Amino acid sequence: MKQKTLLLFQLFLAVFAVYAVLKYSGNQRLYVPLTCLLTMFLVGKVETAVTEKDKKEEKRRAKAGKGAEEKRTFKPVDCLLKSKNVLLLTDAIHHLLNDLGLKVSRSPDQSVIDRLIRASDTSQVTFGLKVLSDVGELSENWDSWGELSQFDTGKGGEKRLLLIGSNSIHDEEDGKPQFSDFSANVQSLLSSKSIVAMTTLTFYKIYLLCQKKSVDPSAILNLIQRHPGGVFRLEQYMKSSSQAA
Repeated sequence: MKQKTLLLFQLFLAVFAVYAVLKYSGNQRLYVPLTCLLTMFLVGKVETAVTEKDKKEEKRRAKAGKGAEEKRTFKPVDCLLKSKNVLLLTDAIHHLLNDLGLKVSRSPDQSVIDRLIRASDTSQVTFGLKVLSDVGELSENWDSWGELSQFDTGKGGEKRLLLIGSNSIHDEEDGKPQFSDFSANVQSLLSSKSIVAMTTLTFYKIYLLCQKKSVDPSAILNLIQRHPGGVFRLEQYMKSSSQAA
């Protein structure tokens, strides 16, 4: 709107300058057109400044809109490797499992189980997923052991519990991603309870393996089902694959 007003004003000055040349005489015939031209020059400068300001404002709004859109866009991999929020982690894992073609649903009768996982609709084996905000959350006194243990039917059973704990470490100084692991005591505890756990980093590596190397995720689930208990390592799949070959 401002630019249009300035352009109209410049047009008026140009017309008036021509009118002065045709109608005025003496000094007015010289001074009036010169004044109009000088004013047009100054108005042009103002117009340029206004245009630049509008462009900067438009870029700022576009950048702000892009930033807001990125915040609204759910990025499951980033969330998986960085978040400590159980709800966000659960949604991220749910999304990635679906992306692998697995059947994922909420538990209808056990609130302590975050998700139920099956290889297919006809699969007889169901995995109960429990997501942890951090691998350090587990201990002998963890209050969910009792309820969770009731779900698991042990190695080779039709119901297996799978714990996935976030192992990201926020390092503000370095800026590079850092990851921890389940403590030795927790690993022994998991083995004694015959419960399988993995870190979010391990889950991400499994996801990449299935996506990039076309590995059947059902093969990974079979290994988890037959796992005696403890921390699941991707190296176990690699070793199993090499032996089968």
